[in-house]
Amino acid sequence: MNEENQIGRLIGKGTKILGDAGIENNQAEARHLMMFILKDSLTNIYTRLTDELDEFTKMRYMKMIKKRATHYPLQYITGYTYFMEDEYLCRENVLIPRYDSEILVIHAAGISTDRPMKVLDMCTGSGCIGIAYGKEREEMGFQDDITLSDISDDALALAADNAEKMGADVRIVKSDLYEAFEDENGNPIETFDMIISNPPYIRTKDINNLIKDVRDYEPRLALDGALDGLAFYRRIISRAPEFLNQNGSIALEIGYDQYMDVADILKENGFINIHKEQDMSGLDRVISAQI
Repeated sequence: MNEENQIGRLIGKGTKILGDAGIENNQAEARHLMMFILKDSLTNIYTRLTDELDEFTKMRYMKMIKKRATHYPLQYITGYTYFMEDEYLCRENVLIPRYDSEILVIHAAGISTDRPMKVLDMCTGSGCIGIAYGKEREEMGFQDDITLSDISDDALALAADNAEKMGADVRIVKSDLYEAFEDENGNPIETFDMIISNPPYIRTKDINNLIKDVRDYEPRLALDGALDGLAFYRRIISRAPEFLNQNGSIALEIGYDQYMDVADILKENGFINIHKEQDMSGLDRVISAQI
């Protein structure tokens, strides 16, 4: 009998390693990785704390613990995360879905009209926003025509895999914002009823202040909103009226202190009915408007 190989002992060891590395939820994550490697529920794990792992499984577990101790994201290690209660695939070089974006999905679905919509999810990343929006709309009785677009090949590949996993009927297009939807002269060749986006909005100078998990491992392309964090809002909003149908809407995730600035950009470009939604902490998180 080798007590060092017992599940409970290994979880304890993993908890300490992660705690010493400054991982905030060290015990929960040590348990989560054990659940992942054994493909078992937490309830069952608790009944097996004195069970011993074979050397290979123990080595795999400790390797994951040590990797997480570098602040390499847990979601990249396991390859998945949960968004709107569904499991989405996660991979390196693509932004990890977060709860804040669920507010964008719910709000966008709620302001959509009572008819099928043609929707563009711009800067789609993992595809979770557009896919989850479509699912919300289906539950409301509407089958929207949804396009997921991004400039990143890694993001588009992941979005395609997530769409297949979720059984989502969406179109996936590589585009630098509106590039794929205009002709060589910059004239629109396709328009939409709604544009949804969670664009990069972190100020360049603030990126170094992000937690190590995000700063060192998530793609800067999906984070950096340039000097004032508003570069992508200007680019998206300034041309949105060209690519939106009459009475079309736009819904954007924003930083907690960006509502007034983004609202001004919307007003300058002819948008009306500007509305904001806050997150569970009472911070501004989503802005929407109509053209």
